[in-house]
Amino acid sequence: MPTWRTTLVMGAAILVVGRAAAAPSGAESKTDRQAVRMLQRQVHSQTPSLRVEGVEGLREFPTLEAARQIVPHALTDPAEEVRRAAYHTLLAWKDKRAVNPFLMRMFNAEVRGKKGNIQVAVPLLAVLLASNLPETKHDLARLMKGYAAAGSEGVNLITTAADGLGKENDQQSVTILQRMSKLTCFSETFACRRAIVQAMVAIRLPESIDALIELLPKVDGEARGDMLRHLANVSGEQYGAHPEAWQAWWKKHKDKFQFPASGAMPQAAARQRELPSYYGLAIQAKRIVFVIDISGSMQGPKLAAAERELDKTIDSLPEDAAFSIVAFSNRVLVWRKVLMPATLAAKQSAQQYVYNLRAGGRTDAYDALDAAFRFDAEAVYFLSDGAPNCGTIPEPAAIVAAVTQANRLRRISLNCLGILAGEVGGPLDRFMQTLAKQNYGEYRRVDQ
Repeated sequence: MPTWRTTLVMGAAILVVGRAAAAPSGAESKTDRQAVRMLQRQVHSQTPSLRVEGVEGLREFPTLEAARQIVPHALTDPAEEVRRAAYHTLLAWKDKRAVNPFLMRMFNAEVRGKKGNIQVAVPLLAVLLASNLPETKHDLARLMKGYAAAGSEGVNLITTAADGLGKENDQQSVTILQRMSKLTCFSETFACRRAIVQAMVAIRLPESIDALIELLPKVDGEARGDMLRHLANVSGEQYGAHPEAWQAWWKKHKDKFQFPASGAMPQAAARQRELPSYYGLAIQAKRIVFVIDISGSMQGPKLAAAERELDKTIDSLPEDAAFSIVAFSNRVLVWRKVLMPATLAAKQSAQQYVYNLRAGGRTDAYDALDAAFRFDAEAVYFLSDGAPNCGTIPEPAAIVAAVTQANRLRRISLNCLGILAGEVGGPLDRFMQTLAKQNYGEYRRVDQ
């Protein structure tokens, strides 16, 4: 004997099929309303699979009444599969004039309201960006102009949306990310720019390579570094920051291109001879903070060697870069409180500052990193010879957690250098390796 749930599903299906054969006027509208009501009851079912079927069934009815079942109810459903079904139903309606004004109003309410729900705003942003309706494009561009640059809420919206699109791994997501790259926030906010590029990198489709090569001339710094590393990894070529060379390579290989298997992809560095480096790590960033340990254990040849390396790196910075220096023991010293353009005078001042540093005291890594993260930087280079042992947060695992959380909306590359770091795999190795891995950076041991 069929259950009430089976009856509900079958009834909705019959009405959907019957809709095509119904009379074209009032009878059709009545059939639509009946089907939507039945599917609405499914959307509010206690069973996730039935809720998914209800949301997917509503896809056939791009009406205001149906849209109100999706937004916000299905988008905030506790079951991920229901939320995904809701997003894909809205995507199917991206060019439907019957629902788009409602979606725009709901999105506006979420991003402008004091208690906006990012769980609702993120999929709505993606759907509205996917729309080809001229009025939707116009209204969204006007709404989003400067929004992400205005505060952490906007950055959180863009970065969360980009991360989600990267996981979708489909052609529609590449299109949405390309349109997202035309928003004001892409040029104005590093975190947004890098999140969009990282999402494109995550999508393993030829369309994503098209998008990255097209975007390459418009991006510099760490975001460009992400692009170049990815292109080098998937191609086995080293063309550096030369869009015309990548365009020529892609034109030649696009038709037969296949991504390397994930496990087989080499982790190639984006080699560019013209780039400065620090302990062998290429510096792609245009805004940089160097953090150097001057605790007691650094005294003598260790600090002298670190000073010489930093002096050489500062000297090699291009004029369009900006930088500062944080030195730390059990206290934190900052050379300049804002990033300074890498002029000859600034370099000489910084080099003198570095050679005047004196070692002594304990190791307060957290407060040094906290000071570095207060700059508007793209990359931080953190050098130390010992595990943290004092400061606001002295425990290594807690430092990793706090820094990673603080970096969620910054996307700063945190590169770590362990100078004479003790045994391989020891406490400092583990601390700095984890810190770099969770914060878009690299870890390197310096053993001499």
